[in-house]
Amino acid sequence: MGAFDGLNEWVRGLWVTNGLEIRGEMGLPGKTGIVLTAAASFGLIAAILGTPGSARRLILGASVSLLSFTLVPVFAVWGYFWKPFGLILAVIWSWFSATVYAQTHRMPCEGRRGDDAQNVIRLKEGEHMTKQHSSRADGQG
Repeated sequence: MGAFDGLNEWVRGLWVTNGLEIRGEMGLPGKTGIVLTAAASFGLIAAILGTPGSARRLILGASVSLLSFTLVPVFAVWGYFWKPFGLILAVIWSWFSATVYAQTHRMPCEGRRGDDAQNVIRLKEGEHMTKQHSSRADGQG
């Protein structure tokens, strides 16, 4: 798409001016970039939908965003320039979408809200076994 080319070149310039040799580039167009982006996005969505509480969801999203940024120096040590902004955009969009969904729907991980079902009859203790029952199938004896 080329929307983040200026930012990518700025980050790449930082690495080159600080003495790191960059042999190749990786990002969304390559297989590794697509797999990492899909794993980060779907993993974040699954974690958010399975975690109760807005504060915990916020911490999850911030952690995945921070980990996505840390891929840049990790790949730079191997001599590859990781173009981070496509992955960051996918992570932030996944975070936002999953959080909105979790806020507007009842998640199973959040437990029960509200009263019990209206058509359930609760038996008081000792009320259900007051009559002696027969051990025979026909009820006689």
